[in-house]
Amino acid sequence: MGSKSRRPTYALILLALSVFFLCATFLPFLYSVLFPNDDLQRVVFALEDQGSPPLDADSVVQEAKVAAGLLTRAIPAGYGWGTSTQFDLKGSRAPQRVKTYQSTYIAWFQKRPKPMVMAITLYENDNGQKAYGISEGNPVTLLRGYGVPILLFGVSLFLVRKRKSNLVTDPGELPGRFRA
Repeated sequence: MGSKSRRPTYALILLALSVFFLCATFLPFLYSVLFPNDDLQRVVFALEDQGSPPLDADSVVQEAKVAAGLLTRAIPAGYGWGTSTQFDLKGSRAPQRVKTYQSTYIAWFQKRPKPMVMAITLYENDNGQKAYGISEGNPVTLLRGYGVPILLFGVSLFLVRKRKSNLVTDPGELPGRFRA
């Protein structure tokens, strides 16, 4: 015979969902740290003045250097990718798929006294044409993006580990030395 778990079913389901949520959040980031996108990495090196940027990223890198100075340090903080389809409403062109890759960094620049969240985005269409964007990200969005899965995991762990209380309702169950 199998023993029945004393854990509530909803807590086990919540734990499984929170683990899935954690994996969906952190595995792409881990993958990007182990196998960085070459084009995005070249943009970071160009911002540090340690190499040349990809051909389509020259103007974006120069604008960022003029605005904030050279990149002195960059710590990877996030990664995401996606695919979208663009339709021409006039119908003159076929639908076009656009792949988007975005790396987020905590970055220090020469002209900025404090660190900032920097996002480097690569857009690539079916024809192999690429476009780049560098923008300042919102730190609250980064904290919320990682905070929600971690908080959910913590709450679900608490609920799974929570034990039923050992309150005695029948005085006859007390050990001999505690009886009146």
